[in-house]
Amino acid sequence: MSKIFESLYRKSVSMSKHSAGPVTDDPASPEAGRDTHIAELEKRLRETEMALRLSRGQLRIALDIGKLGAWERDLETGEVTGSPTFRACLGLPPDVPLTYHDIQQTFHPADVERIEQAVSFALRTKTDFNVEHRVIRPEGRVGHVLVRGNTVYDGDRPTRIFGIVWDTSEREKLKEEANLFQSRQEFLLKLNDQLGDLDDPYTIMETASRNTAQYLKLDMAGYGEVYLDRGVVVVEREWSRGALGNEGNVQQIDQIPQKLKELVLEGRLFTIDDVKTDPLTDDPWSQTFYSSLNVRTVAGVPLVKNGRIAAIFYLQSSQPHQWQSDEIALIADVADRAWIAVEKARTERELRETEERFQIIAESLPALVWILNPNTELTYTNNRWVQYSGLPPEEALGHSWTHSLHPDDWARMQEELKDVVSNHTPYETEARYRSAEGAYRWHLIQGAPVHSVTGKFKGWVGTSVDIHDRKETEKALRASEERLSLAQRAAGIGVFDWDIPSGKMTWTAEQEYLFDLEPGTFKGDFADWTEKILPEDLEPATKVIQEALARHEAESNFSYRVRRPDGTVRIIDTLALFFYDADDNPLRMVGVNLDITRYKQAEQRQQLLIRELHHRVKNTLATVQAIVGSTARTTSSIEEFYQGFVGRIVSLARTHNILTEDYWQKASLEELIQTELGPYEDETRNRITVEGPAIELPSEAAVPIGMAVHELTTNAAKHGALSTFGGQVDVKWTIDKTDGEKPILTFSWTERGGPRVISPTRQGFGSRLLQRVLTTQLGAEVDMDFGETGLRFRMTMSIPGEPPLFNPDA
Repeated sequence: MSKIFESLYRKSVSMSKHSAGPVTDDPASPEAGRDTHIAELEKRLRETEMALRLSRGQLRIALDIGKLGAWERDLETGEVTGSPTFRACLGLPPDVPLTYHDIQQTFHPADVERIEQAVSFALRTKTDFNVEHRVIRPEGRVGHVLVRGNTVYDGDRPTRIFGIVWDTSEREKLKEEANLFQSRQEFLLKLNDQLGDLDDPYTIMETASRNTAQYLKLDMAGYGEVYLDRGVVVVEREWSRGALGNEGNVQQIDQIPQKLKELVLEGRLFTIDDVKTDPLTDDPWSQTFYSSLNVRTVAGVPLVKNGRIAAIFYLQSSQPHQWQSDEIALIADVADRAWIAVEKARTERELRETEERFQIIAESLPALVWILNPNTELTYTNNRWVQYSGLPPEEALGHSWTHSLHPDDWARMQEELKDVVSNHTPYETEARYRSAEGAYRWHLIQGAPVHSVTGKFKGWVGTSVDIHDRKETEKALRASEERLSLAQRAAGIGVFDWDIPSGKMTWTAEQEYLFDLEPGTFKGDFADWTEKILPEDLEPATKVIQEALARHEAESNFSYRVRRPDGTVRIIDTLALFFYDADDNPLRMVGVNLDITRYKQAEQRQQLLIRELHHRVKNTLATVQAIVGSTARTTSSIEEFYQGFVGRIVSLARTHNILTEDYWQKASLEELIQTELGPYEDETRNRITVEGPAIELPSEAAVPIGMAVHELTTNAAKHGALSTFGGQVDVKWTIDKTDGEKPILTFSWTERGGPRVISPTRQGFGSRLLQRVLTTQLGAEVDMDFGETGLRFRMTMSIPGEPPLFNPDA
């Protein structure tokens, strides 16, 4: 543009000089006029140049701000000039002269014809031209520019073209990125729609692999599921463009190139533009590996789920591929989206299968199967509840179950359920449901809390099993067992079961009671049983068992004594059955134990009573003889003798009545003494002294003490103070009471005035009876002194409150 203005200036000066004449100083002269005109023109030219420089400055600032380059092309010489920005847009050196031919070399070959057409049309129509095209910069990078220009004419002949250029590469890049983003989004949306319609995990893998490979124009894509515990990658689904696929192939993890295996195990995405040049695959083994597969480019996206490698999404092609960042982001996105869809499909399939199995199980179970929400409302129940309750299906849910419970059970369960509902705990109880017929039946209710995968409480799932028949059977069985237990306890019978090979022994509660053990304290083995047998009876008892087993006997019966924790000894009778295997090896010994202590006690008492009876007959006859003698000596007539004799005989009968008529009634000690000694009292009533507080003796004390008094009386009548005239007997007793202890009876028998007493050389039945009965049965301390002046007998004992156990050692 500066050249245009310079040309115009030269032309105006030339015209002024050619038209002017000689120069003169006269203002009025023609020369003076020309000088004034020239000065005026020069002034105007300077003002025009100033305005031009200002305009150029403003234009340069505008071009710099808009990042625009200015250029000019001389149509006659082909010379092209331009600003530094213009040269930078085309990638041209800053100081080298340019021709239009040089500019044309920067045009993209595909755009040259379109550019020439635009310029030709502008020249032909004398209009501006505006064209956007591509340029190839020296480094080979393709750029985009927008060129606008205008033509300068000399008459009708175009002489110059000038204009601006704008580098639109960034705009095109943004547009391209926007197009790529839109294309990617459309691809992902379409893929989402496709995956959303699929419910088969393998079809999802195949669809994602095929679409991604086709979109990126690659040869192959697929999913391999990683099993670290087995050390393999299983290719479940793969898509390939006409190549031999690997579907169903099992790849050993150790056979993956080492560097890539490390990336996979670390869960890091990797891409290889060209296998032949990438550092990850530069080792000979990797080159051979990929060459055998005809693979030049690879990308892999490991899928890490819950801290472990679950699968790898891989893409391959037989040609090198320069992986762009947007492509890498795309395959990572596809890998995650598709695998989420795979896991969702698998979860839904498993859920459907689980629900189907649950439905089958729920309907086949002989129980009410139900699900409660956190508000204890039925949200599911099997058809058995509908049938049992008689409710329509639409009414069988909600709180229908609470309305069918027995009122007593529901009142109890409401209290129990408070903690269960508050703490979301399991629950188990037994309750009665009303059936459609109106009858209540017992059910075992068991419920377990259910939580979602996130831990949210969802309610309870459980069953209600009809146990009514079992309850009735158990009730009858308990009643039967109680009756049996009572019968066994009343009869003193215990049951045992000995597993001979293991030595384990099972006792019933009655058996423990028989041995006076706390329930459940028996150790449960043969050795524990033997510990309770008296040592002197252990060997004979075990010998009976061993001999019976050796002879393969079917049963055995034997007795032994045991000492209970309180020190008492009991006699146990055992009746046992033996069981053997096919080879006659002993398996079990099952039997009953019977406490026969009281039977032995009765037997010994019977023997004692027989001996006592014999002794009493003899003593009675002696007593009768003594009564006859004593009565005869104190009477003077037959009538008097008869009356005295009959009275004494009646007193003696009363003594026998007290001892034999009612064995278990209490008796007065004084009455026992008076009954025995009454027949020997004389008319003066000074032969016998009886002194002591009133006391009622329990039968277990009254009988032995009565027998002792009888023996003392008989002995006194036969050999002692009552056998002679003037003999006396003093009987005294005292009762001492102590806090928390049983009363102490101190009893004394003193004779005097009788025949001279000689200490016996042997112990008779009466003496043995006094010593053993009183000492053994009553635990009394007995002292007998056969002094010359008369017998002195002393007994001290605790008065029993309950019947003592009979000691079989007595």
